[in-house]
Amino acid sequence: MSNDYNTSHNEISPELQGSILWGILGSVIGMIVCILVMLLCSLCQMESSGIMLQLFAGLVIGWFYRLFHGWRSKTAAYVTVGVCTVSASVLWGVLLALLPVFVSPDPFTAADWGRLWGKIWELLLLCAGLGMIGFFFTRKSLLAYADWKRGPWHVAYAGGNGYSYNLLPEKLPAVNPPAYFALHSRFASGTRLIVEGSSLRWRRRLRKDRMFSVRDIAGVVLGPGNGCNVLYGKDYQVLAKFASSMEHADLMFLWLLQKKVFIVNAPAGWRSPAEDSPEPKPVKSSIPQQQFTLRLKRSARIGFAGMGWFLLLIGLAPFLAVIFSTVTIAERSALIIVGLVTMGIGIVCLRTGTVCQVEIDGEQVRVVSRFGRTKEFSVKEVSSVSKSLGWIVLYDREFNTLAKIDSYLENLDKLKEYFAFYGIKM
Repeated sequence: MSNDYNTSHNEISPELQGSILWGILGSVIGMIVCILVMLLCSLCQMESSGIMLQLFAGLVIGWFYRLFHGWRSKTAAYVTVGVCTVSASVLWGVLLALLPVFVSPDPFTAADWGRLWGKIWELLLLCAGLGMIGFFFTRKSLLAYADWKRGPWHVAYAGGNGYSYNLLPEKLPAVNPPAYFALHSRFASGTRLIVEGSSLRWRRRLRKDRMFSVRDIAGVVLGPGNGCNVLYGKDYQVLAKFASSMEHADLMFLWLLQKKVFIVNAPAGWRSPAEDSPEPKPVKSSIPQQQFTLRLKRSARIGFAGMGWFLLLIGLAPFLAVIFSTVTIAERSALIIVGLVTMGIGIVCLRTGTVCQVEIDGEQVRVVSRFGRTKEFSVKEVSSVSKSLGWIVLYDREFNTLAKIDSYLENLDKLKEYFAFYGIKM
């Protein structure tokens, strides 16, 4: 991990530094929550689940430590969360061993107490070991919070959060990035990072969008191949993160270079084009107003048709079984449902081969999906195009999905020329 970072940032403010007392309180509350959950699993006769939950006790207690704004010191965070994690595992083991004492109607003899203490010592060693193992493997988020000056580096090296790779490009394109563009994931639908002039919007699932300006960015950390790239602020807080595998990531690097944002250990081959160089205008084709329709390839239509007729024939088998064999009412109902579902899927396959298409009529675009859903819009509403998992995704100027075009359509070059006529790169 690189040890280089911009040391010109201001020291973190006292209110962001946190409090050791609040950190201890949050860790104790997290410890109590873990003990109660594990005891609940034990009462429900799920001891194995309670044992496995100890591997996540460190993650939960660390989350409570951050929630209560504990002291942002690596030593204080490790000691507090580590002690509470081991204590939660040990207390759960003791309470689990003593549980028969409280629920058993018969009094315990000296021999029973002897066996009980032997079981307690075995559980203590097992639970303490599991607690430490769990804390070791779940400490990354706590480390990014406690070691705040190195937080962006820890996040960049911790992983890409679902992105499969983060290979940096050797060279950047020799064009100026547009004023408005977005970084799309190639492997999942939706927008991740949107550039709007000098502002950025980080769109996250199930969480509120984060808006910030280029002036708020203090630097960028480039992560390894299995990590991610992190934009951080002047207090070393993570502003946004993205992977180099995302669509338009190379434009993002160009945009950062032109905005004079410090990129830690930027490759030597990265160069920004001259500021005064004119942005290349889209080549206007001499193609007149067009009107054409793209359908699925012949092989795809044959495949869907064959699958559809096969499922229809398979769907008839349960009905024949109901007619010519003796079955109970429950079995008859189950066979009828299976037959109807199979025939329904077959009908959908037959319909897919005929309805899936793209119709072009001048500037109007009509996209019919495999399931028959139709979307109509003007080509001027399209701002960008990306490819993801067999689909060609069209986005509007707000970077919302306009439509998804099947990549198995015939004559896609004709559609590519059509979009190029309006300055849209496909």
